[in-house]
Amino acid sequence: MAEDRKATEAAIADVLQARRAAWNEGDLEAYRQLLTEDADVVSATGRKSAGRDALIALSAEQKQLPSYRDATITATEIHAIRLVKPDVALVDATYRMTGVRIPADAEAKPVAGSILFVMVEQAGAWRIASIRALPPS
Repeated sequence: MAEDRKATEAAIADVLQARRAAWNEGDLEAYRQLLTEDADVVSATGRKSAGRDALIALSAEQKQLPSYRDATITATEIHAIRLVKPDVALVDATYRMTGVRIPADAEAKPVAGSILFVMVEQAGAWRIASIRALPPS
């Protein structure tokens, strides 16, 4: 049972690292593949979207904003994974970014904030169903 838990946690961590890489590279199709069809988000900017296509569109739009245009997610550090059901997990994490400009005309700086993911296993693969990010601290 412990081996199954470790494999599940590793698979979830892999998805979150793939999300980080896809966002940094602007690879919207790779990002899209990591999401459930009904995925939703409340971004660190407070913007909301529901549905995979809307989430991808919001991500692309925000990546073009002066505040995030030069930003890179340098880490998604997982603090806890709670399996609510064998195929549903809550993932409590921290994101770290560099190159963020808040406000948009400020000097670029590193930031960090809390982020919660709801993950579901579908057809043998873990996917992101929901993202809740808090503004950088």
